[in-house]
Amino acid sequence: MEELRPPVRCPHCNGEPNWQEVRQPSVSEDPRSRLGVHPLLGWRCNLVPYFLPVSQWES
Repeated sequence: MEELRPPVRCPHCNGEPNWQEVRQPSVSEDPRSRLGVHPLLGWRCNLVPYFLPVSQWES
């Protein structure tokens, strides 16, 4: 599975933000499972308060 990357431009402010990944914290999982990577929920734009969910970007 290829790594998901956010768009270059923010669809909200049309800027080129430094996206911050938002990941689901592990609840009762073994932290070593799945290489210790939490599922990616989306990205947060650092220019405006905007959250881009992975599901919106994939579709």
